[in-house]
Formats: sequence, C-alpha cells, structure tokens
Amino acid sequence: MINNIIDEALIAHGFAKEYQTDLTSFYVRESQSAIRFVILHKLDELLSPVELNAAINQSAPESFLSHPAFKKNCDLICVHHLNKLAEFKDNEEQIFAIEEDPHFFKKYILYYSDAEASAIQEYSFNKLAATISDKSQFGNYKNDPLAATQYSVAAKIFIKLPFLELPFTRGDLVSLRLQAAEAVAEAELDVTYKIVQKHTANNVDELIKELIKNELDNNSN
Repeated sequence: MINNIIDEALIAHGFAKEYQTDLTSFYVRESQSAIRFVILHKLDELLSPVELNAAINQSAPESFLSHPAFKKNCDLICVHHLNKLAEFKDNEEQIFAIEEDPHFFKKYILYYSDAEASAIQEYSFNKLAATISDKSQFGNYKNDPLAATQYSVAAKIFIKLPFLELPFTRGDLVSLRLQAAEAVAEAELDVTYKIVQKHTANNVDELIKELIKNELDNNSN
C-alpha cells in the first residue's frame, strides 16, 4: 500500500517509471538540463550499506548505470515493514547506518507498522496530501506523534521524501512580520523590539546605547 502511494507521489511530481523488478522500481525526472533519479525499494530485511548498494546496482538498468548523473543525483527510498513501531529501537543502529552511508545514493528508510498500514487502507496520494494539510489532525499528531494514524503515515512520507512539495493554500500563510510581533509580545519584549526597529544597521552604536539605557532603566525600577 505505501509503495503504491509513493509511486503515485513520484508520478504526480513529474517522475517517470523506467524499469521495475519484484522489489525495486526505477524513476527518472528530466527538466531542461536537470535530471534526477529515484529508486523505490521494498526492503524485506535490513542489510548492511555495502550489501544494499550492491543489490541495487545489480538490479539497476543499464540506462541508469551508464548515466554520469546517476550516482551523484539519485535518491534511494527503502520501504521497510515493522510489526510494531516499538521494534524501531531494536533496528535503530542498522537504519541509521544505511541512511548515513555516503556511497552511491542518498538513502532514506521509510519504516511503517501493521497499525499504520491498516490506517491508510485504500488511501491514495491525493488523500495523503489532504491529510497532511488538515490542521486538526496535525494537532492530534503533535500531542501524540507515536500514535499510528493516517497523519503519522503522511508526515513520515513527506519527511522522508525530500522532493515532495507540501500542499498549502495561500490563505494559510501568515507574514513573518506578524509572527515576529506575536512572538515578541508573548515574550514581553515589546520595548526592546521597538528599539531594534527604530535603528537601522547603520546606527549600531545608537542601538547599543539605547538598549543599555533601557536595561538600566528597568533595573532601577
């Protein structure tokens, strides 16, 4: 199921599937002079980085292997099943060893549990994109990120697949100026913020003097 969703995501982001085996699919996206490769691999058991690199290179089509950009610009997405998320602790070192290996491909291990697979039965990438945009589900995920939910799977996929674009509506965006003003007010630093706004980068000395004066006035009170 997760492999199908990722396949849909790749196609939606302009990738074309060039070759496929029982465990591995190979994708490419060309845009003018830029080219990017993605390999989607079902990882039934955790291998050493050397073993994984060898297995992928042996199954890759010649058109990929012969391209000069293949090894430099290729993401390897490995989908690995766990019976329970708690099993991650037992496999943490092996997973990190694969992801941190610098040879051949940029590697990402996307692991999922039985409960997570059940949560996204009959799910599509479009439904996944709608889920990641749902603020109410984000609140629940933030309070309990280890719960096996549709949002937890969506978040994991968008985190692990760096080429996916997060969906958003323009109305959801809040200007950085307003966000900064709210953060300053919450921290009770309104006066300091106004002083900083008052002086430009060309008046650093005046800025420092006024900040010191403000600090001394506060201390005297």
